[in-house]
Amino acid sequence: MAKKYFYEHGLPFSTKLASNIDNLMLRIKNKKASLLVIDGGVGEGKTTLGIHVSDYAMGGYKKVAENKWEKTKIETDFKKQYAMGGDQFQEKLQICYETKTITVIYDEAGDFNRRGALTQFNQRLNRIFETYRAFKILVIIILPSFNVLENSLFDLKVPRLLINCYGRNNKQGNFRAYSLYRMHYIKHKMTKLVVKEYAYSQVVPNFRGHYLDVEAYRSAELDKISTAGKLNIVSENVLKSRGLISLKEMGSKLCRSERWVRANLTKLKIKHQTTHKRRNYYDITALEFLRQELGR
Repeated sequence: MAKKYFYEHGLPFSTKLASNIDNLMLRIKNKKASLLVIDGGVGEGKTTLGIHVSDYAMGGYKKVAENKWEKTKIETDFKKQYAMGGDQFQEKLQICYETKTITVIYDEAGDFNRRGALTQFNQRLNRIFETYRAFKILVIIILPSFNVLENSLFDLKVPRLLINCYGRNNKQGNFRAYSLYRMHYIKHKMTKLVVKEYAYSQVVPNFRGHYLDVEAYRSAELDKISTAGKLNIVSENVLKSRGLISLKEMGSKLCRSERWVRANLTKLKIKHQTTHKRRNYYDITALEFLRQELGR
């Protein structure tokens, strides 16, 4: 039996989700923040659903009759719109803004396992949404748990829809969706529970639904990008374990530009130890010499 990629109505997910995505896009058109969060356990299909949402928001499905859609040729460009980790997210958000692309996907994919990554990510998100009106982009964030997001984002009413993925089987994935109002209740219940995941079942969702896999050729493309991204994270962690640091990281720690860091390293005659992905890495002691330069 051939694998199904679309339901009878023509979409890869339940129709109720489609109308909610329409509402988010209307908010964006009216210059209001719209952050969509997808969370759930490993293997529940969070990335798959994120791609479906992005495709639909971009016009990947055309409504041809009441509760009937047809797929168009518009698809999410993984290389431009899919970011693994905070650094890629900042870069691809800028690319999407410059090319007038209306969706971007941030996939945590182990990013928060690195020291300080969660704090940096929340700081970055806060800065982005302070100037959100200039972007007009639907930001789709994929996380193990939406509870890692800082309360300040919720106070600003930035997250508008939470989709929790659960109980995926070999036929389809399942989700339950919550509004900003109900997200507050889930966060509150999480503070009182040992197993925080139980909080989702203690708050009635706004709606439930199902979704199917992406087509095989797109799944293969995503796997290729995802694997390369994970290998790059591993490589960077190996470099850090060797006590090496990049120009960008030094600039971030010193609140200085990469140009300033590079110029002062040249001035101090400090050479890089190795190169990875066209990025030079220096011994961590270089950071202390630069701090001394700042103190003069």
